[in-house]
Amino acid sequence: MNRSPVSLGGEMVYDVHCHLHEFKVEDLEEVFNLDRGIRVIAVSDDLESSLRTLDLEKTYPDRVIACVGLHPWSIGEEPLHRAETIVRMAEREGVRCVGEVGVDARFLPQYTWNIQVRVFSMFIELSRELGAFLNIHAPDAWRSALAELLQHDIRKAVFHWYTGPVELVDVIGGRGYMISVNPAVRIQEKHARIAQLTPLDHLVFESDAPYNYRGLHLNPLMIRDTINLVARLRNIDANELASKARWNTERLLI
Repeated sequence: MNRSPVSLGGEMVYDVHCHLHEFKVEDLEEVFNLDRGIRVIAVSDDLESSLRTLDLEKTYPDRVIACVGLHPWSIGEEPLHRAETIVRMAEREGVRCVGEVGVDARFLPQYTWNIQVRVFSMFIELSRELGAFLNIHAPDAWRSALAELLQHDIRKAVFHWYTGPVELVDVIGGRGYMISVNPAVRIQEKHARIAQLTPLDHLVFESDAPYNYRGLHLNPLMIRDTINLVARLRNIDANELASKARWNTERLLI
């Protein structure tokens, strides 16, 4: 864990995509104590994690914003029933974020594609009903995910850890959607390029913690360092970038 978060003039920062439900209580407390200016948008993978994420939001109402959803990797058996259960719960709770949801053409077999799309469509409709933003997973399926959003006239979404076609960056931004940049930007060349090209009005930051990526143990405490790194890549002021990313995130939440 990075125990020395970089100061950005006391600026509040957001982690827009973090699996906080996987954290032990003591690790979560350590994050919040070490960086008292961070707010975490906590995504879920399935019903169990959605319930824990909602509990975390109630326990830390000033620090956690809950997303509920069914990750494509967690579809399993009876996926429509699983999705329906989560949708009903989200409606009761009135969540502001739906995720982690989407479609995956990289890590999942082709025969799952049709059911992935059906489940994704259910959560797209949920986001429209609630006015909640979508927190999207779409490895090698970026165009398909974008097409689904456009077809349903979705207004607010984040393309999490985007590494898709460069030519889609302006299209995503042009529709008002956000692209989230991850600490992996320091070692992933394609992601670094995306971080440089994404319009500032559509750039936000995430950790995807506690995922381990090529020896990088991702953690919300890396958000400030990531903002500093991207500011250097873009040759802009880090505090300006932090303020812009905060504003972009808060636009998703209203």
